Amino acid sequence: MERTVNNAGLLPALNRYFFSETTSLNLAVIRIVICTVVLFYNLNVNMFIVHDPAIAAIQKPSTFVQLFSGLFSLIQYRSRLFQYLYFLAAACSIFGLFTRPALLVFGITAAYTTGLCAAQGVYNHGLSLLSQIVMILAFVPGSTRLSVDSFLLWLSGRKNRQWSLWEALTLKSTPYPLWGFKLIIILVACTYFTSGLSKVRYGGLKWLDGKTLSHYLDGSASPFTPGIKPMHISPPDVPEREKWKDGFGIYSYSYGNRLKQPSMIKLGQSLAANKVVISGLSVLTVVFEMSGFFLLAAGWPRTIYLFGAIMLHTCIGFLMNLPFTEYRILCLLLVDWKWLFMQIKGWRFRRRAI
Repeated sequence: MERTVNNAGLLPALNRYFFSETTSLNLAVIRIVICTVVLFYNLNVNMFIVHDPAIAAIQKPSTFVQLFSGLFSLIQYRSRLFQYLYFLAAACSIFGLFTRPALLVFGITAAYTTGLCAAQGVYNHGLSLLSQIVMILAFVPGSTRLSVDSFLLWLSGRKNRQWSLWEALTLKSTPYPLWGFKLIIILVACTYFTSGLSKVRYGGLKWLDGKTLSHYLDGSASPFTPGIKPMHISPPDVPEREKWKDGFGIYSYSYGNRLKQPSMIKLGQSLAANKVVISGLSVLTVVFEMSGFFLLAAGWPRTIYLFGAIMLHTCIGFLMNLPFTEYRILCLLLVDWKWLFMQIKGWRFRRRAI
């Protein structure tokens, strides 16, 4: 029987969305930059872990941490061997030597260190997301370009020796499917969406009244402003009816404003004092985060959302000294700069034609 091809419909659209081919170097650039950022934030892995049994009892380690604790206990987290493994995997991931195994090991060790921190009350949202992306890069096509591996293949003669070094490093004549990049986009979209959903899920409509943002901005959550700081504490044996988040009561809460500059603290206080403005910012934040799936659409929806996310994190950095640098770097990497420049070029050409 002759097979007919139907270009319309959901399945063909999904096939085009995930399996269209490209020769773009974006995944290779993402690999190099993201692995460098993760390494930068963990240059001294020991400094992130507080070996205090009282603090460690606050929160149970995640399933992921428990799973690998048995393996890494043989290496001992504080030992030189673990550090050598971590930094060697990082270097190989960045430069692309044994790229896929290195990415997998680096992603697991980075997620493990991040999970250990979270188990003791210090949760780094950005590093958690980036470590997941590193593990994705270990499996998806297109992530091994611009690597030592590609250079060695070219040098050994397995690839066409007529290629230039740049052609060998970039594999320009070998397209790959887009599904790896799309998977990263989906992960980032879910991250933003669940951030907004969490605010509504645990805070309800009360989160939108602006009181939470006021607590962050008016100095109540800042260690650098006068006055006694509130700590939201419940004892370990808190009654079930008083537990509010997945069956757990808050034991200790210290997230908040980290600004020291008096002028910026005053700016935050002035914003917090205006109920209309602070409520509007609260609503806008939740709506923006829950619109994260705009990232799934190419073109202007994704581009505008990514620049909006960069602006959001930049504003938080100015107002609370919580810059979320990892998120901003990631958003810049996800922008389709070639498409954007073509749009700007076409817009200027049309204006001249008019």
